Amino acid sequence: MKTPVWSLLGRGTAATLLAFGLVAGTVAGPTSATTPDRHRVSADYVALGDSYAAGFGAGSYVNACGQSPLGLPGLLDERRGIELTFNASCSGAKASADRTDAVPDLPEQLEQLVGARLIGQGTDLVTLSAGGNDLNFGSVVGACASQPLAVCEQVIDSRTLQAQTTLAAALDDLYGDLRAAAPTAEIVVTGYPHLFSPRSGSEVLLSTEAQRLFNDGTDALNEVIRHNAQANRLQYVDVVQKFKGHGIGTRDPWITYTGFTAIDDLHPNARGYERGYFKAVRSMVNLSTLAR
Repeated sequence: MKTPVWSLLGRGTAATLLAFGLVAGTVAGPTSATTPDRHRVSADYVALGDSYAAGFGAGSYVNACGQSPLGLPGLLDERRGIELTFNASCSGAKASADRTDAVPDLPEQLEQLVGARLIGQGTDLVTLSAGGNDLNFGSVVGACASQPLAVCEQVIDSRTLQAQTTLAAALDDLYGDLRAAAPTAEIVVTGYPHLFSPRSGSEVLLSTEAQRLFNDGTDALNEVIRHNAQANRLQYVDVVQKFKGHGIGTRDPWITYTGFTAIDDLHPNARGYERGYFKAVRSMVNLSTLAR
């Protein structure tokens, strides 16, 4: 999900750093995945997506895309029998292509992977997260934090309609192209967690009523993602239940929030990726049987 508009590292900053070559955004290096290697003992794994796919929020970043070894790709790569061939994820990435800047959106990430032969018949596992940036969720949080509840509700309703129409079409195209690129892979699409826990948290950033509305909007987005993923024979993994009771303002928050003194606020922290994302994927996907 894109960093909020008041964050220090937004889409524009990431684009500038990418343009100067400070991020390994071009795909090059590892062995080709277009044909299976019969001698392989590890599953060939490729990651793509937005900041929630990159591990933004967990710290220990390796580039301006916000990739962290503490995010889902790094956690899966540490598992025996899985080898991360390439991580194309980048903070600010959208499900639809915006070619006006250097941030690689998911269609561009996939194009680069296909062009470099890093995804194909030999790919066993793919993970991705996308959709939040297309709806500019950061501006939704801003509206709900600064405007009356009625305005918050109107903004969320507008974004929900956008998710059900424009975003749904973009996801359908993306998922179809990804399935065609990796026809035999286990393709895992992760949803987004609730940022807030109204029942067990405090009124940090948003009122309790606004927190509920925002979570409802997240649920609506997740439903669009789930429907389109399953329609394209991809595995959807819900993370909402894993994050239950661990939102902003709880005793054990799994969402980074410093009052916007950090560039990665409103993203899962290291515990969120490990206990939320990784465990959710592990519970839905038989990781031990991926290598072929």
